[in-house]
Amino acid sequence: MEGSSTHLRCSVHIDLCALERNLGKLKFFKPEDAGHMALVSADAFGYGVEAATVRLMLSGADAFAVSNVSEGIKVREVGSGWRIVVLSPSLPDEEAYYIENSLTPVLASSEEIRRFEEAAKELRIDVHMRLPVSDGHSAPSPQEAEKMLKMLMASKSLCLEALCIPGTGSGAPNEGDKADMDFLNYVEKKLGANAQKIFVHHSDVCDTAAIPKAFKTCLRAGLVLFGIRPSKNSILSGFIPEDVLTFRSSVSLVKHLPAGATVGYGNTYKLKRDSKVALLSLGYGDGIPREAGTKMDVLIRGKRAPVIGRVSMDQACIDATDLDSIEEGDEAIIVGECGGEKITIEEYCQRLGITPAQALTSITKRVARFYKTLY
Repeated sequence: MEGSSTHLRCSVHIDLCALERNLGKLKFFKPEDAGHMALVSADAFGYGVEAATVRLMLSGADAFAVSNVSEGIKVREVGSGWRIVVLSPSLPDEEAYYIENSLTPVLASSEEIRRFEEAAKELRIDVHMRLPVSDGHSAPSPQEAEKMLKMLMASKSLCLEALCIPGTGSGAPNEGDKADMDFLNYVEKKLGANAQKIFVHHSDVCDTAAIPKAFKTCLRAGLVLFGIRPSKNSILSGFIPEDVLTFRSSVSLVKHLPAGATVGYGNTYKLKRDSKVALLSLGYGDGIPREAGTKMDVLIRGKRAPVIGRVSMDQACIDATDLDSIEEGDEAIIVGECGGEKITIEEYCQRLGITPAQALTSITKRVARFYKTLY
């Protein structure tokens, strides 16, 4: 970002030290797990997959999970030696990319198994199998899963390394988080002594107590690593991660407007009193929802000021009337701490009616990223 003023207009500051500490605290919190798989989908939830992955590799992450093969290749380019699991089903003709980049597929159908067997040829590659779940539309049915298990047990080229319980994790709807435990018990019996060589990976809203004891378990840790508190039904309830992200902007203009004046796109907001209105140099083009007016606050000089009017692509207005003082160039905190006052990502999401993953991944690429202790 050298030679650019983007960091003055709006930016996010990411504390990689806190990210590392969150992983360490998580391992201490869940020592019984066989491993801890870092979920770094969607550019590590917008934090920047290269920087986040490097720090997590150095911090002792056992493996990584991504959503698709393109994300997997980006993580593989950062370093070799780590297991990289691709959670979504593969597309036809993608099999070669998995093999070339040592990516582990999570197989979701018998047809997908057939394709990978054909692509593997004389090679022996590790694969994971997606398990049936209650009310899960993307997971295989128990009948299809039985067929898949039979094919994998007979395969000479595909080695079943793990079972995957689908699930989104904290801060998102819990669709598909309840595994079909009857099928897991069936798998345990079919595998016999080999079940102890298989592990089951899952999100933090999975009922791990019901998983047969023969299987080792591995947590897919995503949002909690990046500073998002676990949901109430999480197995990580009580775990308090450190904040990793600060989202900030700057005041570009301060004006005094009379009662009755309108503010924002479409003149949708009318001032009820003589007001001091400040313009922030960020908008929906940076990740703030267009409808954020009257739904969210920012922090300036340690005090709250509400966003008013409809947010534009590049700017948003705040009512600064109740602030003791405000000047052009002042810092405005959207998410983070300022002068002892704090706006958490959870508060930000609750007031806007969005999930943490949605909020984080909505921060666009034109927002400058700055990292504390990159290596």
